[in-house]
Amino acid sequence: MEDRIVREESPMEFFREQLTKAMEHQRISVSAFSEWYIVNLLTAGAKGPTLPSREPGYDETPLALLYVRALEASRFERARLLRLLGDTALFVSGFFADSLARKLVDLDYYRAMGGRAYASLSQDDAGALGGSVFRELSSRFMEFTDLLQEISESSRLATTPSVARLYERWLATRSRRAGVLLAERGVAPVLASREGLE
Repeated sequence: MEDRIVREESPMEFFREQLTKAMEHQRISVSAFSEWYIVNLLTAGAKGPTLPSREPGYDETPLALLYVRALEASRFERARLLRLLGDTALFVSGFFADSLARKLVDLDYYRAMGGRAYASLSQDDAGALGGSVFRELSSRFMEFTDLLQEISESSRLATTPSVARLYERWLATRSRRAGVLLAERGVAPVLASREGLE
């Protein structure tokens, strides 16, 4: 019998498996609808960028500008732009968190903008099934970011972060996952008291 080196599976199957492993490893459970949403987000992200066209003078459309556009748009366009903003913020903060370090806009900015976009969507679709998914994405944005970071690292799309980067991430976000990874490397993260520093 021949052993197969390469498994044949669709991107959706791959990301579903990766998400399941990350949720088990981090002991996080999410609703089936949110799980489906994340798998679809990852599958779409693997196909290429979904951001709107670039603004003159910018490398990419700033999330704050996208948010303002959404607030001024018709109901349908508002929902589309808010979802684009939330999805972009989640994907970038999950897969490219380390690239945000020491930038003008950091992980906190992406987390705030993404959480705000999903919260707005949940209010717009309060009675619909989408409302509950967006409410969960908003209220647990950091947990979803941690799941995506693990998927990124396990699929070799990101390098394993150094202890210093993990500690910086933990200081900036208080990410439960970053704290666990530090503990696995023998580092117990603590916050310095401001009173002791002054």
